[in-house]
Amino acid sequence: MLKGGFGKSIFANTLGGVLGDVRGHDVLVADLDPAGHLSTGLGYYTREDEDALDLGDVLLEDASPEDIIKQPGYGFDFIPSVNLETVTEDLSRDSVMASDMRLKQDLVDPLLGDEYEYILFDIPGSRNKLVNNAVVAAPNAILPLKPVPEALNGMRETATKLVGEIRQHIDFEILAVVPNDLRARIDQQTKDRRLLEAMNTQEQFAAYLLAGRDGVDPDTGTLPEGVDVAEVLDNHIPPFARVTADEWAAIDADEMDPPKIPIRHSAAFGDAYEERKPVTAYDPECTQIQHFEALAEIIEQGGI
Repeated sequence: MLKGGFGKSIFANTLGGVLGDVRGHDVLVADLDPAGHLSTGLGYYTREDEDALDLGDVLLEDASPEDIIKQPGYGFDFIPSVNLETVTEDLSRDSVMASDMRLKQDLVDPLLGDEYEYILFDIPGSRNKLVNNAVVAAPNAILPLKPVPEALNGMRETATKLVGEIRQHIDFEILAVVPNDLRARIDQQTKDRRLLEAMNTQEQFAAYLLAGRDGVDPDTGTLPEGVDVAEVLDNHIPPFARVTADEWAAIDADEMDPPKIPIRHSAAFGDAYEERKPVTAYDPECTQIQHFEALAEIIEQGGI
């Protein structure tokens, strides 16, 4: 998402823990956000340190990826955010195509398949050279959305300024869009309800998901003739968050009890961050982990 504050860092470390610690895969998680929230949440305090070996030494020099990989001990290996502002500036001096291929060529290709089954990237909320590198290196995304006023605008910006453009060059897939940090009822006109209903019923939202495909216009929210909105949403909204138009009508008519849609707000995520652990290690009994397991299955299957 080209927007901060939606929970990308929590998703990255929780999915890393689920895929690695719970499901037994070899997983690498990399923090590509100069702000370093993911790194801080795992106990790596990020500061500009010109002497520290960093991602730039791998992408622009001769350092091996293994030289910057850490083992925090939570079921996955980790690359912390170190000197990333400088790395981004250095990448920007290179030719456009070459600089956008660096992460794939120098990190993902040498490691994926041989050392790791999955590599997850936590990216910043604004586009830069590392974001370009991430979508080229790992062209599959899971997008968390919080029920806040800027959520749908953030989705529109992501669709028009990142997904649509990237799809002109590579096959980029949105594996799932996931509501996050929900707290309110959905049988009333709450922020949770407005987000979920937009995600689950609107042609505009479906157009965001298919931005860059032939005949799709995310700005006007239109799909080519014959494309079924419900089918697009079925393929991108996890079953635990899918509420069809008919189900919304039944909820409003008191013919159906409103489901308690995850992923719900849980103090365990904040507490885990303060303890510098993923929630899978801090509170393995947290009820929200089961929904991350469902997302892990989507990653394993390559889609819903």
